[in-house]
Amino acid sequence: MEQLDTNNAVPLYEQLRVALRERLDSGVLDPGERLPSEAELCRKYGVSRITVRRAVDELVEEGILERRQGKGTFVAPKRAVVSIMALNDDATEGFYSRYKERKRSLIVSKKEYPANRSEREWLHLGENDHVFILTRRLLLDGKPWMIDRATYAVRRFPDFFDRVRDDTSTYQLMEEIYGVSMCRAHREITLTYATNEQGELLDCAPGTPLFKTFKVVYDDRDEPVHLSSTFTQAEGVVLTVENNRYRSRKKE
Repeated sequence: MEQLDTNNAVPLYEQLRVALRERLDSGVLDPGERLPSEAELCRKYGVSRITVRRAVDELVEEGILERRQGKGTFVAPKRAVVSIMALNDDATEGFYSRYKERKRSLIVSKKEYPANRSEREWLHLGENDHVFILTRRLLLDGKPWMIDRATYAVRRFPDFFDRVRDDTSTYQLMEEIYGVSMCRAHREITLTYATNEQGELLDCAPGTPLFKTFKVVYDDRDEPVHLSSTFTQAEGVVLTVENNRYRSRKKE
């Protein structure tokens, strides 16, 4: 039994919370493993169920543990911090340059078809123009992270599909081969739910909450370059918003 210090001014539940956090940080339990039951923790640390419950509650609130109804309490999976909403992002940096050491990209499908009304409006296309649709699955640290469905105008990017392989940076391709300078991006982020196909690609159950990010990228002439819709598991990602263009104001 690992006895806690009853003479310490620090409350027992806080001592237990710290002790459990240290054990979890040291890797005694891996993400997804079940925490010992309340009874087991009471015996191990010589405290009451109320003390155990409060310590565990606080770790759940911190996101270190998670409760699963009817199954118990488990070590929460580590969340991937993804800064796709940086306010200073001018669209010149894609996922590949930002996460080049951590990511992999696998092509799911390549398709060409006549542009629909929405695609014609967003990409400033004519009635008979065609588009390329590139769907890829992105892995982050070896785990399914995102589905990326990107749309490109065929007349602007001829032979585009012939140049795209797994792990190709399309931003680099558009800049180096087609001479496109990407300057800004419009984004719309909404919540949606995984279809059966998306669940298979992201290794999650159908109906799992997903972040859907619709993006339109514009060049230095303010003409649209391409559209994309990305789907990311909401439960496994923290979206961060940063503004690095802070301007200090002099005191008058």
